[in-house]
Amino acid sequence: MLDPVQADNTLETLTEAEAIDASLCLVCSEPLAWHETACQNITAPATEGPFEEPKAASATFAYALGQPVQLAPDAPPCPIIWRGQVKERHPRSGLIHRVNVYRLKNQYWDCYYEAELQAAHGAKSLP
Repeated sequence: MLDPVQADNTLETLTEAEAIDASLCLVCSEPLAWHETACQNITAPATEGPFEEPKAASATFAYALGQPVQLAPDAPPCPIIWRGQVKERHPRSGLIHRVNVYRLKNQYWDCYYEAELQAAHGAKSLP
């Protein structure tokens, strides 16, 4: 237990790692500054049928860098110029998980989810 006299200097004496840990939510591990209200313990919502755990994004990606992909079957193919992962809440469990995303060599800075893309077959990609 901390001495009340020393309590005022607690943040000043924390190491950098301890200060980072102190700034994270104990429930969801997000920075406390992102919270508008206090986090509640997350429980899986009641659903009909069996609940499937969210699948973690694999260490490998479905598409390679430079591989042409399409957003829709009739869309022109565009090569992948960057790929990475983002954190998002799973819609059924509420738990945070990582999802693969890709940036295409088109005129936009948007990133697209893996599920939105399909491999382009036999078409020429945009320059």
